[in-house]
Amino acid sequence: MTVRASEIEQQGLREAVPAPVPIVSTLELPRTVFGAGTLSTLRDELAALGVARPLLVTDKGVVAVGIAARAVDACRDAASMPVFDGVTENPLFADVDSGAAFYRQHRCDGVVALGGGSVIDTAKIIALLATNQGRAADYLGVRNVAHRAAAPLLVVPTTAGTGSEASPSAGIHPDAATASVGMNSRHLVPRVVILDPQLTRSLPPGLTAATGIDALSHCVEGYLSRKSAPLGDAIALEGIARVAQHLRRAVADGTDAEARGGMMLAAFAGGVSIAMGLGPAHAVAIACSDQGFPHGILSGIGLVATLDATQLRVPDRAGAVARALGLAPAVSLSQGVASLMREVGLPTTLAELGYVATDVDALARSAHSSHFNLFAPVHPSASEYAAMLRRSLALR
Repeated sequence: MTVRASEIEQQGLREAVPAPVPIVSTLELPRTVFGAGTLSTLRDELAALGVARPLLVTDKGVVAVGIAARAVDACRDAASMPVFDGVTENPLFADVDSGAAFYRQHRCDGVVALGGGSVIDTAKIIALLATNQGRAADYLGVRNVAHRAAAPLLVVPTTAGTGSEASPSAGIHPDAATASVGMNSRHLVPRVVILDPQLTRSLPPGLTAATGIDALSHCVEGYLSRKSAPLGDAIALEGIARVAQHLRRAVADGTDAEARGGMMLAAFAGGVSIAMGLGPAHAVAIACSDQGFPHGILSGIGLVATLDATQLRVPDRAGAVARALGLAPAVSLSQGVASLMREVGLPTTLAELGYVATDVDALARSAHSSHFNLFAPVHPSASEYAAMLRRSLALR
């Protein structure tokens, strides 16, 4: 079986989701190096890619805790690895453009991303601009934009949740006041991923919980997608099982090496699952992303709000998800996810989160028109989304 990257339409590029949609299941996976201490393989992996002068893309937080210095040390020659640490928490087009200019200024020939999803997404577009003319605005959110293969990209995640290290997508904000726009391409799949659980040991419990639920949301909705692929299905179910087995432990004890490793693998599985398509939970999460709440928590709340409708439509596949989560037969997927979220200290509804909705119907229309409905097994109407949102907001 040939596995290639999926081409999933980007948010903001489609007002409504047509039906039927031709379904072609494709995946593309990066070379993956997993294990405690595998950051030490960085130099050899870059050499195998033919990269002699990589740009290290990271953020000031990763620099402050000393992880960036460890990556530079792993390459054994600090002069050969310029460091760009200008990625902001919610990355901007300006971050990408500055990083691309830095890449050209230092005559780099590849990119290393060291950080969480914001860093990885930024690095993906920097690598793209390294071999394509223009700026971030010429590619992000632009439908069917022509582009060549990106510069070699090696990713070292320092969180366990977004799955960007294994996905064909990236999302960047045009400016600090505007929602992110995205791009999907086989050329955004990293060439190599180094998964070193030791790099996540310093994550605080709250962030560990939120990113872990983010990984779960990717695996669940990817598996339930109508664009699922056999290999992707197996990876998604494995990711779900690892979240069920390891998330509570990783939150309770950040030094639990086995749990940290399990969650890194779950996050990677979530990234693979993204390529199969997501669904209503992510439509809700993006619609409610306007108040600065963590995406992982919003995605989990989206699962709680929408999974009952999905479970009714695809009971057999929902049953496989329930078994992977270890749920009793009488427990619904929504109840199971909510229980897990409560156990790791997360809110399970928009009301508990403190989200304030001024126009529920507008949120519902946004969720209904989202590209995340494209391959979902059920596409709720705007009125159905409104009902789900009102329940989560504890509104009548």
